[in-house]
Amino acid sequence: MPYNSSTSGIEKINAGVPQGGILSPCLFNIYVADQPTMQQTIVADYADDKVIIYINKYPTTASSNLQIHLNYLSEWYDKWRVKINQNKSVHTTFTLKHGPNITLKNVQIPTSDTVKYLGLILDKRLTWNKHLRTKRLTLNNRMRMLRPLLIRNKFSSLNTKLLIYKTLLKPIWTYGLQLWGAAKESNTNRIQTFQNISLRQLSNAPPYISNLTLHNDLHMRTIVEEASIFYTRFHKRLLTHPNPLIKDLYIRTLPGNPNRRLKRNWCRDLLQNFNI
Repeated sequence: MPYNSSTSGIEKINAGVPQGGILSPCLFNIYVADQPTMQQTIVADYADDKVIIYINKYPTTASSNLQIHLNYLSEWYDKWRVKINQNKSVHTTFTLKHGPNITLKNVQIPTSDTVKYLGLILDKRLTWNKHLRTKRLTLNNRMRMLRPLLIRNKFSSLNTKLLIYKTLLKPIWTYGLQLWGAAKESNTNRIQTFQNISLRQLSNAPPYISNLTLHNDLHMRTIVEEASIFYTRFHKRLLTHPNPLIKDLYIRTLPGNPNRRLKRNWCRDLLQNFNI
């Protein structure tokens, strides 16, 4: 690999692809393109990450079909000499009940109440509790790094500090807001509290100024307002989406019209001026 004016020696790769190579993702996708699939399961691949999903109201049936799919994959891995680390895999059943265990090559895959996928932490009850707690810790760490610029800096204007907040802090919690924005207030308040404290510190507002006044004066939306706008924009693009699975999300109710357990809000409740 070249670096500045120097080049490394040529080495033979007996297995795998070079890490960081431009063609490596493409070559890997070609190599694993013939992995076995099932009509009953859904497979989501992203680079070398694989997610197998089965939807059923009975956890036992869901785990049984996942086990069948893993058995097919095990045969494929043996044939093409692919080594899998089961300890790095996670099995999560999204239900209020406990699901049975599944194995890969007779080794049990660890079960977990939460799973991280593409930057989102999904818990088995889909409350977004763990995701928002993790985001709050990330925001606190980032704020400590930016404290000299946002709080202790007397030479930057308020507009500059707001621009830094919107550029370096706000994207952390807006990622996936279309999904977790409908979480219950006790969870979303973790992010709202952080924004309240941040705006008060960078504007040096006195204690008698309310959070609502602070948001209005700084032209900042609350977390609930941002979530409603984000999902409304997302919903408007669904009807023309080429993926039929995503296009089905345009309807007002969930397929089968299931009951709302625990009076939980849905993402569709964030819509603004929804017209049927």
